[in-house]
Amino acid sequence: MRVRILLLCLLLSACIGGRGFRLTGVSWEDIPGWKSDNFLEVLPAILRTCERAPKDMVRFCQKLNNHIHDDNAGLRKFFEQNLKPYQVTSYGSAQGKITGYYEAELTGSRKRENGAQVPIYGLPENYKPGRKTDTREAIEKQCANAPVIAWADDPVELFIAQVQGSGRLTTPEGEVIHLGYAGNNGYPFTGIGTILKNAGITGLNSMPQIRQWLQNNPTQAQKYMRQNKRYIYFREIRGETPYGTAEVVLTPERSVAVDTTYIPLHTLMFLTTIKPDRKPVRKMVVAQDTGAAIKGPIRADYFFGHGENAFQTAGQMHQMGSYYLLIPKD
Repeated sequence: MRVRILLLCLLLSACIGGRGFRLTGVSWEDIPGWKSDNFLEVLPAILRTCERAPKDMVRFCQKLNNHIHDDNAGLRKFFEQNLKPYQVTSYGSAQGKITGYYEAELTGSRKRENGAQVPIYGLPENYKPGRKTDTREAIEKQCANAPVIAWADDPVELFIAQVQGSGRLTTPEGEVIHLGYAGNNGYPFTGIGTILKNAGITGLNSMPQIRQWLQNNPTQAQKYMRQNKRYIYFREIRGETPYGTAEVVLTPERSVAVDTTYIPLHTLMFLTTIKPDRKPVRKMVVAQDTGAAIKGPIRADYFFGHGENAFQTAGQMHQMGSYYLLIPKD
């Protein structure tokens, strides 16, 4: 129903919702950086979304299949002919918060041995989505009714993987275990940065700094991490990862998480913001994920991939930005 309402609003060129959400039709020339994007990079993300495309995108995806071998200029021309851009504003502003996330990396083992002492749980027996069960503290102390997928070396790295919603665990034998989001214990998410700030611990302005502090203060780290009562259960995934809420594999720097109250999954978008190093981001992206902290009409979490470099960049990504929805004309 939400998608139908959105499309009905788009037919009117602009839509004002009860929460200050407005869409205004613009021209391609109005979008900064549109002509300089590399559309070949976003094509894999769009094709993945087309595999699960809602009815509203089927015709667009069918047409796209005839252009997958086009060069960059050809793809841009196809998008301009088959999409209509709409700028998103909220209460008169086109700016919102753009953060970053990544696929976490852990070390550990299939079995409990040596330093691998932190259990990574799968879904408990009789799990029901949305139902409040035990808190993070209770689960960490004893979660006898949930299977253990593997054992992590570092509780802080596991905590970060739960915040990110996915991870890759490497064993001493070189096996890589891909962990995907399976569910949660029903409690709301509380950011660790907010928890530490409320405790009077200041000067930690990015996730890399927070990680370092938590690892340097293990006793206090356990106490503060448990104040985020939300606990994430994982599932082991065979093949490519990570998967987003849209059930497609995410594409680095081309997939974003959004608030589906306003932006339906699989929506094509054009994002304009800057990275922590001040380099501009002007790219076509696809809404393929959600997040507990991603709330609002102009709010996006930009996926950076996996590895330490991705962590460092994503962990410092707290920028303002704007985006345009690119809606199939059909």
